[in-house]
Amino acid sequence: DIQPDSICNKLGSKYATVPVAELKDHPDFYEDLLRENIHMTVRLVVSYNGLSISAVRDAFEKSLGFRLQKMNPNTDYHCLKTFGSYFREDIRIPVGTKIDFRQTCDGQLITEVDGKQIGAVQSKDLCRAFFDMYIGDPPVSVETKQDIAQNVGGLIRRC
Repeated sequence: DIQPDSICNKLGSKYATVPVAELKDHPDFYEDLLRENIHMTVRLVVSYNGLSISAVRDAFEKSLGFRLQKMNPNTDYHCLKTFGSYFREDIRIPVGTKIDFRQTCDGQLITEVDGKQIGAVQSKDLCRAFFDMYIGDPPVSVETKQDIAQNVGGLIRRC
């Protein structure tokens, strides 16, 4: 989920004339999406029975730690520890649970489980690292990265 006003204000003029089909292969486009602190949300839906919140936390901490290091070797890793601390063992995530990660325009990463906020971290580096997992190189899913480009391109067309 991406806020149309945020996209139009920050990227509309640069990409309005680029055909949507070309955006998915446009590396500057993804860089601009990451750099511009655009209000974005990634929703994960649990599809595996027996997935523990600690497994989710460990996977994110590993991937985010790597991406934070890649983007800014001098980053403050305290943000990662704070983020990880929100994934408490008492949080159950049965099949169908929705986990939302929302970046605000001011660089806050908000985490919600089934609509209930479990934490928020003020860190532009962490926001960038998080969304880099989905639209950076390498992405966790090429198909998801291309879907995002197509969806954002569609929003830009309506600016």
